[in-house]
Amino acid sequence: MKSQLISSVSAVAALSLLPVGVAQDNSAEEETEARQETVIITATRRAESVQDVPLNIAAVGADQIEQQGFTELADTLAYVPGINVIDSGPRQDNPIIVRGLNANPIGGSGSAGGGGTVATYLGEVPLFIDLKLNDMERVEVLLGPQGTLYGAGTLAGAIRFIPKRPDFGGDTFEVRADAYKYSESGNFSTDVGFTFNKQFGDTFAIRGSLDALDDRGFVDQPFLLREPGVSNPDPDFSDPEAVDANLRSATGTDTERAISGRIAARWTPTDWLDGTLTYYYQNVDVGSRRISSQRAVYDDADERIFTAGPFENAKRVPEPNDITSDLISLELIADLGFAELTSATGYSTFENDGQRDQNDLLVSLEYGYESFPAFAGITRELGEEETLTQEVRLVSSHGGPIDWIVGGFYSQYEDVGSSREFTPGYPEFKENDDARPDALEYFNFGQSELTESALFGEIGYQVTDKLKVTVGGRYYEYELLDGAITQRFYPVDEVLEDGSANP
Repeated sequence: MKSQLISSVSAVAALSLLPVGVAQDNSAEEETEARQETVIITATRRAESVQDVPLNIAAVGADQIEQQGFTELADTLAYVPGINVIDSGPRQDNPIIVRGLNANPIGGSGSAGGGGTVATYLGEVPLFIDLKLNDMERVEVLLGPQGTLYGAGTLAGAIRFIPKRPDFGGDTFEVRADAYKYSESGNFSTDVGFTFNKQFGDTFAIRGSLDALDDRGFVDQPFLLREPGVSNPDPDFSDPEAVDANLRSATGTDTERAISGRIAARWTPTDWLDGTLTYYYQNVDVGSRRISSQRAVYDDADERIFTAGPFENAKRVPEPNDITSDLISLELIADLGFAELTSATGYSTFENDGQRDQNDLLVSLEYGYESFPAFAGITRELGEEETLTQEVRLVSSHGGPIDWIVGGFYSQYEDVGSSREFTPGYPEFKENDDARPDALEYFNFGQSELTESALFGEIGYQVTDKLKVTVGGRYYEYELLDGAITQRFYPVDEVLEDGSANP
């Protein structure tokens, strides 16, 4: 929704603790150099210029991320041909569209586990969340199957977030701040953070960053129930007193408050070994869904008496969601002379605690809910996920017309989730003495385990300066264990064969 921005103010302050000479103002020259910057990528497992890689690949460098104000993946992919993310806000999953095909969602309130057709990597570790672009070196996007280069499933492509590594070049400290305002919002939003780099000798350094986003949103909710199960969700809209007695209005409910950061320690004890231990953390607290529910209400004479505008959400109850993700990873790179050996180990967790409006869905089932004038359906969802991954890769570096890659991958993913559906006031309306006092009508508990292992590799031969032949292969196994328990706590009306409800 960057098109909704009407004003913004940003500032970046950087301090280098190394002795430096006095620099003159060469902003115009620096801008030209930034446009001409050659982005070096490692998506093919070798450091190459993005212009020289004979693959369908795009890369967005650190300068462009900073200059364009990119804060999330959807911003970046808008500049990459062939792939796009439908930015439907932080509350729900944002589908990835690859060459016109809906590949899989990322982040939002859904699963953070693997198994999708587009793999998202944070450094060398698969991590399936919509990461904030803080202190990033670049973002790389590969389209098409990449299973001979990457351990995780990459049938449609791979997206790699490459963070800046701890630097042995000196101590730095950078502060950044950004303020902006949506045209449909009454408040300014802010995004502030800092990054530091601390050198300890020539072989050890620490780098960290912390950012806080306060997005005030721009979607209003004029139809919120004052008391679910008591208030009428469809009062007489021609009567202002009836509307006010049952509904309340809230502005800017699609808020997003996010805290994200990382701390990384890099150690190179020898010339041939480079290791980085990193911890990432991200918490996103979402106020409600970012949708538009344009709606008009008419009286018996077909006169329009109430209208929901293009930036108004017609849901009857709030839909907050709290999402927390973290990752601890260890990346080791060893130069063996004839090849480079890389080991990447990652352990990540994902938790979400959310609420959904179930009014429209439950009423459409024709179970008799519509007979209750004050009906309100609310679902509470909890989820926890854990993922352990290990990838080992050997990439040739001996030179000559032949090059090769061979690797192995293992991933163990577990998730536990529950869904509780409440219909306040409905048991009393149906005079059901067996109903629970909390009006819990439906409960679902699910658990699954996904284990994936793979061997992959490829070999290439440079026939001429302009012709190279590459052959690759992949062998993989999936094992999925899935189970669920469902219980309904009081019966709904019987549904007849013609689809109508029988009270």
